[in-house]
Amino acid sequence: MTISVVLAMLLFAMTSLLHFGMLVLAKNTCQPQWRALTLMAWVFFVAFLAHLAEILLYAGGFWLGEQFFQIGSFGGMRPESFLDYFYYSSVTFTSLGLGDIFPGGHLRFLTGVEALNGLMLIAWTGSYTFYLGLRRTLR
Repeated sequence: MTISVVLAMLLFAMTSLLHFGMLVLAKNTCQPQWRALTLMAWVFFVAFLAHLAEILLYAGGFWLGEQFFQIGSFGGMRPESFLDYFYYSSVTFTSLGLGDIFPGGHLRFLTGVEALNGLMLIAWTGSYTFYLGLRRTLR
């Protein structure tokens, strides 16, 4: 259990820092002459890349958890390649939860943390984008 908690907290910290960095990058690379729509498109693009990177980090965590640390395994359609771990991670991150692949053992804890982290990061993106758009519109 200790390995899954440490792995989950490391992934939570890494994805949160990555997300913060990407949002700051998006804001700092915006040009003053950009219209609100261009600004939103740029922020969405950078945020989308951030979310993909965060999903990739969790996919790596699931791979490590199953293959290296052996803290659990997957049932259903077992992951056969890293893309399957990425797929499972994206379904979990977005809280879609299809159920064709499901975790066992302490990977269930990591799954719950990713779902909560994904929800928080997606909400952060939405509120930050709204804030930047509102700020630009009110100028």
